Amino acid sequence: MTSVDYESVMRQAIAVGARHRTHPNPQVGAILVTSDGTVLAEHAHSGPGEPHAERALLDAFGPVDPSSSLVVTLEPCTHTGRTPPCVEAIVAAGVSRVVLGAIDPDPRVSGGGVTALRAAGIEVVTGVAADEVEQSDPAYFHHRRTGMPLLTLKTAATLDGQIAAADGTSQWITGEAAREDAHRLRSEHDAVIVGAGTVRSDDPLLSVRLADYSGPQPVPVIVAGSRPLPADLRIWARDPVVLVSQESSLTGVDIVRCGSGGVVDLREGMTALAERGLLSILVEGGSRLAASLWSLGLVDRGVQYVGANLAGGTGTGVFDQLWGTLQDMTPISITGVTLLEGDLRIDWRKA
Repeated sequence: MTSVDYESVMRQAIAVGARHRTHPNPQVGAILVTSDGTVLAEHAHSGPGEPHAERALLDAFGPVDPSSSLVVTLEPCTHTGRTPPCVEAIVAAGVSRVVLGAIDPDPRVSGGGVTALRAAGIEVVTGVAADEVEQSDPAYFHHRRTGMPLLTLKTAATLDGQIAAADGTSQWITGEAAREDAHRLRSEHDAVIVGAGTVRSDDPLLSVRLADYSGPQPVPVIVAGSRPLPADLRIWARDPVVLVSQESSLTGVDIVRCGSGGVVDLREGMTALAERGLLSILVEGGSRLAASLWSLGLVDRGVQYVGANLAGGTGTGVFDQLWGTLQDMTPISITGVTLLEGDLRIDWRKA
């Protein structure tokens, strides 16, 4: 009998996998351990087209002692994509025990990896810290189950729910600590999306601007209306994706045509973003875009920054639409509350 604390090793593997931005592929970490829990090797999948974590680890390590275990956050694949199947590499390396976190929701894999490993005589342990594996890369699991990207609505509002004053001013409702945290939130997403109104009024860059940040920048996405966008916007320097509903004269950017008559089909647009490998999308503005995405049921979770102040009146709320009756409320689960030098960060998801 092994004395390995597999949950602890799995958490290490999760941390290894989380070092890389891999979408549209999953984050995967793999660790090879002896029967007494000594780590022999570790590896992560580093991105599309690169070797999967299991194959990279085994290719580097060589023949495996049968008493060792391969701990992997996600079920090994059985199909050939840009790289060969991981199951073949595991069998060829002489692995006798594989400990898995989550079953891969991708229909090309789901359950097939476990079946193939067991058919080859390999012991397979499943479901070790599976929830934590999914929580480490929720957008991948959401996309493989629904075909849609995971949308997070980010707002900054006064305590009485206003995101901007009647004259459109909104900088700054929250303090420096909350704004810095919002940049870290951006760094966790593949893309940041705003509406044309926000682009015109704020001229945002939608980039991560932190002194210690050197990771990948989120892709800026603009939902364009029927009016032409100004040619001198700072965002053009960042090669945005622009969702339009009609022919566009824009050049040098990625144009996605979805919808008609001046109205962008947001569901079709989100599908197009997912096809570009943008699986985690941060929705930053404005209230009209938030209302449209919410009405379509496309918002999955949110982060609301609550400034330590009161508007004392009506300016602009989070959603630019009428709340007609109490029965129209949507239950949510508040998953975290953080104090940021006087302001609050409230994390939530749909219940």
